[in-house]
Amino acid sequence: MRLALQGLGLFACIPLVLLLYLRQPLGPGASVMAGLVIMVGHRFVTEPWMARHATQRCVWCGRGLSGSPVHLQVTSGGRAITLAACCAAHRDHAARFLTFISRRRAPIGAGIFVPLLLLLSGSLALAVGRPFLPHEWNTWQFKTIVAFTVVLTSIAYRFSAIAEPLRSPFPLHNLFLLGIRNTLWVFRVVGAWWLVAGLLQVLQR
Repeated sequence: MRLALQGLGLFACIPLVLLLYLRQPLGPGASVMAGLVIMVGHRFVTEPWMARHATQRCVWCGRGLSGSPVHLQVTSGGRAITLAACCAAHRDHAARFLTFISRRRAPIGAGIFVPLLLLLSGSLALAVGRPFLPHEWNTWQFKTIVAFTVVLTSIAYRFSAIAEPLRSPFPLHNLFLLGIRNTLWVFRVVGAWWLVAGLLQVLQR
């Protein structure tokens, strides 16, 4: 329970950054800068935390381990890390997901980082008085494209075959905070909400 609460607390930084980028409560410039500081600093906290607890909880479901856990080696950021799963089935689920995102890293990365770059650059342009896209539509493109990407990924990985060695082209520590399965459920729920809200926004125009 202690590790689960710590992971939840560290994961809370992610919606905080999204709040700063999308709602911009401090204004466009200050909100983006604050979000970037949290985003960069977050890694320096969560990576060591994952390294300390990598074999103490299931990478798939996030539960504490007991008995005889199953281990898996994953390369992320040029480093190999040993993770654990509570059973062979959860090890296979994690391996299947990691194989899928490794094989599809280019379209997944484009579906997340391109709209993020547009959101941040549009917000900074707004902050200096040279907007090239209304913030309402900038947030719409970000939510819609990112939501489509993560919802599709959270479903399509199930049809991927496992390929060793396992690699994670995206920050592994973010997936570890809640466990991959729980993180995917966050993607599905929030992503579906964003897609519906985006569709309604278009229909109301």
